[in-house]
Formats: sequence, structure tokens, C-alpha cells
Amino acid sequence: MQQSLYLAARRPDDQYSRPKVGKGLTALAGLTVAGLCLVVTRGLLTGNWWFFIMLTWNLFLAFFPLGVVLILRDLRSAGFTNRWLLGSGLALWLAFLPNAPYIITDLFHIKHVDNPLLWFDTMTLFLFAQTGLLAGLYSSLVVHRLLRPLIGTRLTWIVALSSQLLSGFGIYLGRFGRWNSWDVLTKPLALFDAIAGAADNHLSLKLTVAYGFVLVVLYIAFWWYVDYERDQAN
Repeated sequence: MQQSLYLAARRPDDQYSRPKVGKGLTALAGLTVAGLCLVVTRGLLTGNWWFFIMLTWNLFLAFFPLGVVLILRDLRSAGFTNRWLLGSGLALWLAFLPNAPYIITDLFHIKHVDNPLLWFDTMTLFLFAQTGLLAGLYSSLVVHRLLRPLIGTRLTWIVALSSQLLSGFGIYLGRFGRWNSWDVLTKPLALFDAIAGAADNHLSLKLTVAYGFVLVVLYIAFWWYVDYERDQAN
């Protein structure tokens, strides 16, 4: 009897942490296919596949954190509740999360594009940036849903918003420091030195605040649109 009451009490939270992701993933898949069609067309017409290689790789990195948290969510749904697994998975998610909004900075390449292709490449870069950004917001939402029944609403919001601010700092490290997420494993000491040195860099502070602020606002708006009514119902 006591076990039944316990399971009944957990049911709303478990259901909340196992969202229906079919529509979201389908939409992201559609955006990805559209973007790939554009870069393949560009490559066939110009013989230059640089955009294809760059944007496809960056989009893969943008989807990586989403894949990590979807696996974590499915493992928890299957009954795996190991905290070490959850913690290491979330650390991996956080390390790669900046790759999702990072594609926005690929718009910098527009200044190197020849005028005949400017309109086409602007549209292509925007589509890839939008897809990567949505993948990052979606992965943050999955983490939000995953953590809420475990640590409570307030701490979950702190984690969610802090991760967006840290993504802003990660964008600085990637674009101006030329570091990438793999360096956490391959060059950890050099990366930590670069992070420590960034504290004295005014550009790092400005970009972290600017990008972090925008990402926080975007996440709040995204959550409000997708999950506010569900949160109130639960």
C-alpha cells in the first residue's frame, strides 16, 4: 500500500520528465534537411564545399548536447537513477551546449562572401543558426524537465539560466579563443588556464553578458511558449 502511494505521488513528475518530443524532433529534422539542401545546392553550383563542411560539422556539434540529454531522459524513464551517471551526463551536456548558439557567430563569415552569393549565403547561415539555437533551447528544456522533480523548481531555474550565461562565455571561448568542447578532454589544463585568464579580458565579459543575456531571454520565452501551461497543470 505504501509503495502504491509512493508511485502515485511520483507519477506527475515522472510524466513531466518524459515529454513528447516527436513534434520537436520532427521540426528540427525538417530544418536540418532544408539547411543541407541549401549547402549542397551551393556546393554543386560553385564547386566550393567549404560552407557544407563548416556548417554541417557545427550543426552536428549543436545537436550533440540534445542527444546527450535525450539519452539521459530515456535512461531515467527506464529506471536508471544513478546520480553519478546523471551528473556526468549533465556535465557533458553543459560542456557542449555553447556549440548550439555558437552557429550564430558564423554570420561573421558574410563579410567574406562575394556579392552574387550574399543573399543566398545569408539565408543559409541564418537557417543553420536558427536550427542550432532551437536545438540548444530544446536540450535546455529537456534538462529543465529532467531536473525539476529531482531538485525542485527554484534550483532548476537557477541551473537553466546559469547554463545560458555559461553558454555565452563558451561562445567567447570558441569564437575568439578558438577553443572547442573537445579540449575539455584533450587539453584540460590549457583550457582551464584560458578560462582563468579570461577574467581579466574585458571582451570576454562583454560578450558573456551580451550573449548570455540574449540566451536567457530566449530560453525564458521558449519555456513560456512550450511549457508554461504544462507547468501550471502539474
